[in-house]
Amino acid sequence: MLLAVAALNTCIVMAVCWSNGLPFSNYAWMSGLILYCCARMTVWKRLLQKPIPLAKVPLIIKANVGLSVGMMGFLGITASITYIAGTFAYDTLIPVSLAFGATAIAHCLYTLRPAAIGVLVIGITPVALSMIFAGDFNAKMLGISMLSVEALMIRFVAAQYDRLIEGLFLEQQIRELADTDPLTSLPNRRAIMASIEAELECESEQKPSFGIALLDLDGFKQVNDSLGHHAGDLMLLGVGGRLADAAEKDDSVGRLGGDEFIVLFRNVESKAELSARTTAMLAALCRPIDLDGSRLPVAASLGYALYPDDGQTVREVMHVADAALYAEKRASKAQAQTVASSRQSAA
Repeated sequence: MLLAVAALNTCIVMAVCWSNGLPFSNYAWMSGLILYCCARMTVWKRLLQKPIPLAKVPLIIKANVGLSVGMMGFLGITASITYIAGTFAYDTLIPVSLAFGATAIAHCLYTLRPAAIGVLVIGITPVALSMIFAGDFNAKMLGISMLSVEALMIRFVAAQYDRLIEGLFLEQQIRELADTDPLTSLPNRRAIMASIEAELECESEQKPSFGIALLDLDGFKQVNDSLGHHAGDLMLLGVGGRLADAAEKDDSVGRLGGDEFIVLFRNVESKAELSARTTAMLAALCRPIDLDGSRLPVAASLGYALYPDDGQTVREVMHVADAALYAEKRASKAQAQTVASSRQSAA
């Protein structure tokens, strides 16, 4: 859009030069500017057909901001000289056209507030001052009007920028609320499942396999029943913190709901490695925890699965991990009943 505005305004200037009977050699160089703008628009059209690498975005922005401000500065100074020299019969046409062009470009650049304000100031101020100090009464009034429009546009750009930033912060907060568990601040089911889906897509690029571990606290209902939901929330908060601390840098820990947690282990080479990492995580988790002065044990059951050994889709891998989890819970419950029966027999 910036390039289109520049090309259009240059065409207008060339048309005015032609209508005033100026030799083409005086303004032939403007054709090069128009061709440059058309060529750049073609390049941009091709670039936007595929994603632009994030690393290149700052460089592209800087280059185009510099081009926009530099072009407007050149045109602003040229228009001022042209007006003072009285080159055209309709001497206000070029300044007014330039003011419209600067306003349009500033509107396009409002997300870059310094650049937008710079375009307005350098594009309008020089020619407006030239009209005020070198023109007749009508030109002076028009110059003052252009400066007032410039001031209003600067205020508009600043306000639009502030609203944009507020909107981005609000969007970020909404996204975080949608993807974060409100109690533990861990990724919720929606967010962690999206991470697993993304990891599965990466696997098509021959990246290392990954593991999924499902974890369920043992005896959590008794904590809620005996100490209240406040104590249960504190236990969940502590468990979430321990899991996050025990996870490696590339791993992701999330809460599925209730007392169920999930861990995504990235860059796992084998089932043995996954078993070792889940065992280390359980060891870090299952330590007594202080809840409002009471020191309670923490126990959990865990089931895991490895992609692609245990399934080719997220559903299949989750199913294997879930089955392993409940097999572990049944084994723990049976062991607890055996121990209780032995104690009763001994008594």
